[in-house]
Amino acid sequence: MKPFLWIALDALTRREEETLKLAGSLAIITGDFGFKINLDYLLKRGVHEAVTNVSFLGRPLFADLKMWNGSRTMMDTVDMLVAREVRYLNMYALADTMLAKAVKQARGSHTEVLGLTVLTHYDEAYCQKYFRRSLSETVRLLSETALDAGCHGVILPGSTMCTVADLTCKKMVPGIRPEWFKDDRHEEETLPLEAKQGGATDVVCGSPITKADDPKSALSRILEELRQ
Repeated sequence: MKPFLWIALDALTRREEETLKLAGSLAIITGDFGFKINLDYLLKRGVHEAVTNVSFLGRPLFADLKMWNGSRTMMDTVDMLVAREVRYLNMYALADTMLAKAVKQARGSHTEVLGLTVLTHYDEAYCQKYFRRSLSETVRLLSETALDAGCHGVILPGSTMCTVADLTCKKMVPGIRPEWFKDDRHEEETLPLEAKQGGATDVVCGSPITKADDPKSALSRILEELRQ
């Protein structure tokens, strides 16, 4: 099974017109992919307008909120996004007992909730400092927490996929970086093929596509790597 690709539209808040135009040109490419929008854009435009601006392109949408709040706040936020029929939204698994009621709001809808374990911006040292356990152990603990609360899946660094190999759920890997593109935004980067072989159902990739000289070719190239 090849993972579903989510293209991160991280520049929407600062360069909205340019980014929407780029997304429109990518949307016509054949392949299994959708678009990811962030909290900053949802705050700038409001949920209705922000989601409409991107879903108008005819591709599925992932609202990357990284929520961690009280149950009522998260429940109300889930309600708004369920009404707009986003495919995914996410919450920190660290919200723990606050998760279950919020996740329940999406039950029976088009929207699925993913539990965020450890950001790919963090590494082994971070987990040892704040969780007193390894990166893999932290991901396992938080994955179980999210699934126990009813989340449909988890978001985790690609390097820790083996830690959750026995868990049956959606597994999203951010920080996808093909060999032909390098930057230093993520401590935990993963090759497209590595994510696929590790069992990822979904992957997130932004800069290698949106910052490429030829974004269409870059997108096609990554989709091909995921099909291998």
